[in-house]
Amino acid sequence: MKLTVRYVQSKGATREVNEAVFDGERATIGRGTDQTIQIPDRRTPLAHSRLVVRDNKLELKAGISQSFTINNRASRRVELNPGDVVDILGHEFRVLPAERDSEYLIEVEIKVSDVEPLRDRFKTRLSQLNFPVRSLSWVLFWLIVSVSILIPSFGFLVGMDFMRAAPVPDDRQWLAGKLHDSHAFLSNNCESCHAIPFVPARDEECLNCHLSVRHHYDTKLLGGHRDYQIASNCQDCHREHNGAQAIVRSDQALCTSCHSNLADVGLNTGKLRNATDFLEDHPSFMVSFLEMQPDETWQTQRMEVWDDDLVEVSNLKFPHDVHMSEDGIDGVDSVVVLECTNCHESEKGGLQIRPVTMQKHCASCHLLTFDPETPDRVVPHGAPLELMQQLKGYYAYQYLQQQNLGQDAQQRPKPQRIELQGGRREARRPGKRRNRQMITDLTPAQSAGETLTLEAKTFVEQSVKEAATNLFERQTCTVCHEIRPQEGEVPWKILPVRLTKDWFPMADFSHDSHINLGCVGCHDANTSTQAADVLMPDIGSCRTCHGGEHAEERLQSSCISCHKFHVDNQRPMGALLLIDEEGNLIDTDGNYVDERGNIINEEGDLIDANGNYVDELGNLLEPAEIR
Repeated sequence: MKLTVRYVQSKGATREVNEAVFDGERATIGRGTDQTIQIPDRRTPLAHSRLVVRDNKLELKAGISQSFTINNRASRRVELNPGDVVDILGHEFRVLPAERDSEYLIEVEIKVSDVEPLRDRFKTRLSQLNFPVRSLSWVLFWLIVSVSILIPSFGFLVGMDFMRAAPVPDDRQWLAGKLHDSHAFLSNNCESCHAIPFVPARDEECLNCHLSVRHHYDTKLLGGHRDYQIASNCQDCHREHNGAQAIVRSDQALCTSCHSNLADVGLNTGKLRNATDFLEDHPSFMVSFLEMQPDETWQTQRMEVWDDDLVEVSNLKFPHDVHMSEDGIDGVDSVVVLECTNCHESEKGGLQIRPVTMQKHCASCHLLTFDPETPDRVVPHGAPLELMQQLKGYYAYQYLQQQNLGQDAQQRPKPQRIELQGGRREARRPGKRRNRQMITDLTPAQSAGETLTLEAKTFVEQSVKEAATNLFERQTCTVCHEIRPQEGEVPWKILPVRLTKDWFPMADFSHDSHINLGCVGCHDANTSTQAADVLMPDIGSCRTCHGGEHAEERLQSSCISCHKFHVDNQRPMGALLLIDEEGNLIDTDGNYVDERGNIINEEGDLIDANGNYVDELGNLLEPAEIR
């Protein structure tokens, strides 16, 4: 049935009329909030009666032990017709002819004025007790002032420790709220943070303990003492006395108050773009990758992840699609089906991936063979010059071994230069023999240094040349490395390999929390044919699951969900820097420092606050890069 209920309430000389439409099988009447027609009267039961339709007739039926009057006649069940007046505990229900598209119309008049006198009978007011209200107010006022202000203030004269030990109110009365768990040990030492009574904690007090906290912005670009809007003091981002909840603000406004319009706050440097919401208004992802310079040094570059010109020139040859083939690849003993985790292992916490190394991840399949005549011999993975020296020692050892067989000169076969069977060999993945031996394990240390005859030198030089050509040009090194010809003792130059470790240094991403997605859910490695492909996901991949702070049907994520406020590669906010007579920047211990607060040692190396060697951008250096 489609029922229209018209509520009429008299207010002085005016009447207030409201209508509600009900469409259902039955409508209930009572005091309960779940009733279709609610009567706000304590005398009315929670559920009094109900309206139903039977044979196209509207019928009113009272509940158990309930009744009503219709047209001044008591009843418990009746058919309603236009013009009928129903009284339920003093409240009138008038049945009117249907209007518009409704099937039935009932006008309800709730007579609140008749109910109020009944409620007043059960109320006892303070004025009826003849109690001295004003005197009581003054007593309570001075009691609160004494307990909360006067008595605790006495601690400034006799010492707050004495007040805390005595059974009287002390400065804990002024505690605005429970401290965070990390600051709970300061509960009885308010002056640690509030050095000035009744003054909020200042940055100086915060930095007495948090000396290692880093700046939020690039101090080299914007200046070491720049004032910026949202983070002019620690309390803008950290709210204490709010209980055991997080002490760090995580709402979106923490960041968007500045980053929604960087030009307005004087931070429009051309390197940052505005952002207000991850789903609705966020720049596309940019990746940081290493690029080799003409002098073979590496510099960090940044490009948008969807840029067509984005390639990683790491000087490494590696087809992901071949190694991830569902049919597998040839292993040492059999076909091996590889998974991403066979080579890529996340560090503890899942923030970064551990480096892939030849010895740990590649050597089990990629054997560094060099001589078709001795396929069980392999060379170590190392520098080309060292490799050539090892080959010379190996072939000198071979020649001397032949000389020591005890044969006569006429009977001893003349050493011959090794020739490849079948002409030039096709480039392939090196051999699969399990029982391989390093040539360095077979060559005595003195062999390469012994005096050789002209015949022996010719044998060694030809053998080394053929083996090295096989290594660098045909089947071993060239499979994975970019090689260029050069002049010198080693006519081949292997270009240095360096892989990007952190593609998104401006954001935090945990692989552990996304492990159920699988690697190929974000990285299209199974279709990548070359190592130059950048397999990082774009922002659309993340938006399939993540939205902004107020997103619906997505995981609500604020800026702090992915971005740290304090930037690791910046100098500490509490670092006190001085300038010596020559204008050099020094710290309080007299150490020379750069603009980021990194110490400069006697060799000119940069060392951060944790003792790590870093470059000018604050990136950690590998041991091989430290001079």
